[in-house]
Amino acid sequence: MGSEGTTFDMNFAELWVKSLESQASHERSFLASLQRRAVQRIVPQLPKAVAASDLTTISVIGALIASAALFGCRWEARLALFVPIGMALNWFGAALDGPLGDYRQETDSRRGLTEHLADLFSHVLVIVAYGFSPFLSLGSAAIILSCYLLFSAYTFIRAATGHVGQMALIGIGAAEFRILMGIWPFAAFGLGLVRPAAAVFSTLDAAIVVLAVVAILSLILKIIVDGRRISSARG
Repeated sequence: MGSEGTTFDMNFAELWVKSLESQASHERSFLASLQRRAVQRIVPQLPKAVAASDLTTISVIGALIASAALFGCRWEARLALFVPIGMALNWFGAALDGPLGDYRQETDSRRGLTEHLADLFSHVLVIVAYGFSPFLSLGSAAIILSCYLLFSAYTFIRAATGHVGQMALIGIGAAEFRILMGIWPFAAFGLGLVRPAAAVFSTLDAAIVVLAVVAILSLILKIIVDGRRISSARG
């Protein structure tokens, strides 16, 4: 009985790794393969006491830490050190909660919805916090938030219609986005882009507007390409 259980565990682990690899073939972000290998190594080592829902909670806590630090940087610049820590916790929880649930064959139908909502809430919270920090204007944060929600909506639509759930634009996926959010305060310090809350429209704001236009045009092109691919497949 013990040997049969061990054989089943080994076979399931192999199937789980293969499923991750097949899913990853659809991801185009720069760090997708690296993250996939990290997840494959970490998930089997997690204690049984750690549940997928615990990891989801950790991801939200990480976003709260990063957001509070960003807001606090208006008065104390050293709080910026907590931004990458918070985003690292956010990545750890968000990257591992789904795979851990799959690995343990948890069948709670609400799990996926909770994980997606936690990711959405976390990212929105951090982006808004940037708008109230010295590192981005509120207008720039609003532009970034609009683009993020637009891309998220299309990703959810693709998943709901049975197509690939993961989507990266110009090599930037969720992991890359978290890294950018984590290191931007230090880049802003290094480039001299820290600004008072009442600063007028700046060169950085103009650059973000241009990047947003490029991103939206790229998304429109992707929608057209995806539509043609779906039409060809049905034909």
